[in-house]
Amino acid sequence: MAPMIVDRITTFEQLDTLRARWNDLYVQDSQANFFLSWEWMRACLATQRKPWMVLGAREPNGPYAALLPLRIERFPSIGPAVNRELALAGNPRADYTGMLGLAGAQAQFLPALAREIGDLRWDNFTLKDYADDRIAALIALFERDGFRVAVAERTPSPYVELPATWEEYVSSRSYATRRTIRNKLRRIESLPGYRLHYAAPDEAGAAIEALLRINSRRWKKSLSKRRATFGELFARCYASGCCIVSTMSSGESVIAAQSSFLDARTRTVIGYMMGYDAAYAKFSPGAMIVCAAIRYAIEQGFAHFELSRGGESFKSSLATGVAYTAHATLTRPGVRVAAVNVGRRGFFAAKGLARQLLVRPA
Repeated sequence: MAPMIVDRITTFEQLDTLRARWNDLYVQDSQANFFLSWEWMRACLATQRKPWMVLGAREPNGPYAALLPLRIERFPSIGPAVNRELALAGNPRADYTGMLGLAGAQAQFLPALAREIGDLRWDNFTLKDYADDRIAALIALFERDGFRVAVAERTPSPYVELPATWEEYVSSRSYATRRTIRNKLRRIESLPGYRLHYAAPDEAGAAIEALLRINSRRWKKSLSKRRATFGELFARCYASGCCIVSTMSSGESVIAAQSSFLDARTRTVIGYMMGYDAAYAKFSPGAMIVCAAIRYAIEQGFAHFELSRGGESFKSSLATGVAYTAHATLTRPGVRVAAVNVGRRGFFAAKGLARQLLVRPA
């Protein structure tokens, strides 16, 4: 059997011709996740500043058997490139990264993709947040060829397998968790003028802005950067029907807000970004809006609820199980690459120290 051909898709004009095949692979691929859906990935690539590329592996004159989205970076960002980076597309905004592939064809498309990736100009290839054994197999091909592989600790991603009713779910939690959910939801829902609202598509702009504002205040992040990173991404996903924003309010005050992604293929809700007003901290509004989202997912007939990356204790108390994502970095062999990597780490360490000194009070 002849080796597969690999095409480099680098423009949106080329990408948009793949939509039907992309969706076919997504539906057929048991390892596909929401963050590889056409709606999310198209929105992600359109709203990032970094260059991107999709590698498509196929038999001559055949449809694509695999699609691998990548992100391309360089250091420094202007001037001659000293260090070139390759990464799985979606990261860091995707909870899960990966690829799309035809079942039973990975013995053909993985070596073809590895050859094409090896021919690209890069020094380090960062593969973060993957939960796909084909990515692990791809890494193994590079390791066999002498590339250095650094593996980081896995990241937990708790989830809930949803029962038929909200009461059944709450009853399945520990006594302490049941008591907390019931008491705090009752208290927060008793606030004057309480309202839990899921924004309709024509309300998306205002709901997204409210979420970004309360999230940036709570976590002390730049609102302008939040808007640049997530604003249009959420808006595009809202327009395609795979995003929803909920707000908890007391009168005119927004207590908490959360964005969630909706995956109809797997009947999954992914709780994504959340923020709350610290003035209402005694009501645990962050945890309670997540609980309300789980209740909403059950009422809407979904089967799974993802609590997103991270092992926070409140997520563990709500979860019925936990998945893990893996992380690895491939580095080309050679003295130059090793020296540049050491220098780059030193540069960013010095930059971080300088930033700390500048904000340190006198």
